[in-house]
Amino acid sequence: MIENIYLVMLLLFTAGILLPILTNSSPKVTNILSHGLSVLGCLAIVACSVEVFIAGGVTFTYAMGLPVGSLIIRIDNLAAFFLLALGVVGTAASIYALGYSREFYKQRLALMAALYNCFILSMALVLTVSQVAYFLIAWELMTVVSFFLVNHEYEKTANTRAAYKYILMTTLGTVFITTALLILSMSVHSLDFQILKGASLTNAMRNIVFFCALIGFGTKAGVIPLHIWLPEAHPAAPSHVSALMSGIMIKTAIYGLCRFFLEFLGVGPAWWGGVVLFLAIISSVLGVLYALMQHDLKRLLAYHSVENIGIILLGIGAGMVFMSTNQPVLAGLAFVAGLYHVFNHAVFKSLLFLGAGSVLYATHTKDIEHLGGLIKKMPYTAVFFLTGAAAISALPPLNGFVSEWLTYQSLFYLPQAITGIIPRLGSVILIALLGLTGALAATCFVKAFGVTFLAKPRSKHAEQAQEVPGTMLTGMGLLSLMCLALGVWPQWMLNLLQAVVSQSAGLDVSGLFNNHWYAAAFNIPQAHGVIAMPVVVGMLVVGLIAAVLVYNFNGKPKNVEGETWTCGIIPTARMEYTATGFAQPVRRAFKVFLRTKDHVTADKTLNPYHGVKMKMTVGISYLIDSWLYQPVKKGILYLANRVKPLQSGNLQHYIGYVLLVTVVILILGVRW
Repeated sequence: MIENIYLVMLLLFTAGILLPILTNSSPKVTNILSHGLSVLGCLAIVACSVEVFIAGGVTFTYAMGLPVGSLIIRIDNLAAFFLLALGVVGTAASIYALGYSREFYKQRLALMAALYNCFILSMALVLTVSQVAYFLIAWELMTVVSFFLVNHEYEKTANTRAAYKYILMTTLGTVFITTALLILSMSVHSLDFQILKGASLTNAMRNIVFFCALIGFGTKAGVIPLHIWLPEAHPAAPSHVSALMSGIMIKTAIYGLCRFFLEFLGVGPAWWGGVVLFLAIISSVLGVLYALMQHDLKRLLAYHSVENIGIILLGIGAGMVFMSTNQPVLAGLAFVAGLYHVFNHAVFKSLLFLGAGSVLYATHTKDIEHLGGLIKKMPYTAVFFLTGAAAISALPPLNGFVSEWLTYQSLFYLPQAITGIIPRLGSVILIALLGLTGALAATCFVKAFGVTFLAKPRSKHAEQAQEVPGTMLTGMGLLSLMCLALGVWPQWMLNLLQAVVSQSAGLDVSGLFNNHWYAAAFNIPQAHGVIAMPVVVGMLVVGLIAAVLVYNFNGKPKNVEGETWTCGIIPTARMEYTATGFAQPVRRAFKVFLRTKDHVTADKTLNPYHGVKMKMTVGISYLIDSWLYQPVKKGILYLANRVKPLQSGNLQHYIGYVLLVTVVILILGVRW
């Protein structure tokens, strides 16, 4: 049954790749066919995932007639979980694309639609292929296809630069992934993932594999300091592609890390988890700080992907520490928290990118300084974007609250699992920094929503905006409902995650979530109690009652509608809070990390009796770029200039080079 569904999925996406090329002469037909097939393909992915959870995992093989062996497809609970996220987000994004793609009727729509279907198919293959060679082929296919999608509007220089930076960084990451897989494969003399579990390596080799996997998959995930491609590439891609890149593609790296940490390498030393936790908290804090400084709406969301990858890795890193200290129940809790946030982030971040795409569709700008007042022009889009903003800010009763709450709970028990004053102090600091991250995230989305949708329009584009087509609203509406369902009723997802985590050695989730459906926490021996959703709801109700009492204490004010009082002056958009002004307190508070650059220019050519016209330019410096990538760039250019004379254009010189290299190889070969 599952194999048949999988084959149907392959055929649907293959048709979605080929038919747009055949119907290129009719953009409308191309749009409906290609994205309609992608909707059906994503529904097939969902069906395949659900069937695995019901009937159990499966493995099937296709003889390919290649020297590297047969193609092995294995769909266990871990793969099914990530497939479910892909299917849900892919369905919503594909429905959305039916309306959004109208903007591309004259911009190579057939090519974009074919690549879009190929992109989803490549991600499905990455999650299901269980053989080293074919996994790397699927991984590179995903990278190359997404490269062309990022560079789809290649007329824009920024897009081309973003695409090449993306392909450079992810190719570097692939080198490390390949190294890790080859080391494991050579130790067991097999390319089958199932057999890689039995790899017997020395501690030194295990450490090498750990770092190779962390660097390789960390690059694709956008972990700081390997993130530099992400804020460039995600805004450049079409918005429904951005949703899939941020919501799903970077999660394939989390899938790869889970395969290594839970299967191939197994339980490792505690410092492995410490390294992951360190990178995670750095990514979380710097990611949200950089997001708060952005005025490009999609770039702002891209930096929040860096932040949320950090939150996911906080759960995974804590789980690795708990595994190494032989605390399987807490390890199970931590991994459940991290994986729950994988699904949650896939949903609400995709929703936000689709919302940003709707704003771009209606106003043709991503600069929030040129927006404003869109809640009256685009009320449904505003509601959906606000839902995503509340979810990513971890506000109850939406899904972001549940997974971040579970992450907090797992970190609260981290000091019990480790010894030494400094490690315990570090674990406490992790909790404080995660709290800071949540506060800054909420601040950022107050800015993003308020400046974009509230107050008065700041440009003609915003004044003339209209609500987006129904298919775009439908895609956003589906994801909004998922945000609510995963927050109000988390038990079904917790049950799925118990099935996922229970397959791994070193994790024990039996009885971990035995409360009623409304429970948002856990009951374990170490906790001695239950913190459930009714307690949280009760606190909110008490706070609401108190607020109502305070509100009514002085009597109900009379509501009178009118323009905002501005000392008799008619209010205009120039009087509103700007995104720059809103972020200024945070920019000043964290100027050590942001390295702010403020420049004020005074125009004194005007009449001095009417005042001086001032212009303020604000910028920040990115620490990782300044300290790491710029020195590397200068070093490469310096080395290139030094060896440039070797390229003389003289044939005799080139023959001499070949002869010299041949002699060196022969000498080394004889000595070996």
